[in-house]
Amino acid sequence: MKYVFSAFLFSVFALCFAMPQSSWSQVDGIDGIWYSGEEPYTLEVYDSGWRFSVRDQAGNKSHGKAFNEEVIYWPAENITGQIEFDATIIEWSDGTFWAREPFTGELPPGVPEQ
Repeated sequence: MKYVFSAFLFSVFALCFAMPQSSWSQVDGIDGIWYSGEEPYTLEVYDSGWRFSVRDQAGNKSHGKAFNEEVIYWPAENITGQIEFDATIIEWSDGTFWAREPFTGELPPGVPEQ
């Protein structure tokens, strides 16, 4: 009986590890280049989407975390970001925006005037 139970546990563990891992991440779709006006930033998501790194144009790197699939926190700047418009805009709590394309002015294209 002891060997049957051990074989059962081994089978369950083997099945769990053989199953494909989910590609869903907490902040899916924010990897890549973002622009604050014309200044580029690179975001890289890791830790199953719960954390991300930010690299600026000078190569400085800092880290942030996700509260959920729509809200992120960047401790280096002490701001939260709302991910909007199918992950094409991040609206930061300090009133600034990041967009997927460079832009001039205070608001990126497609953001309604407030």
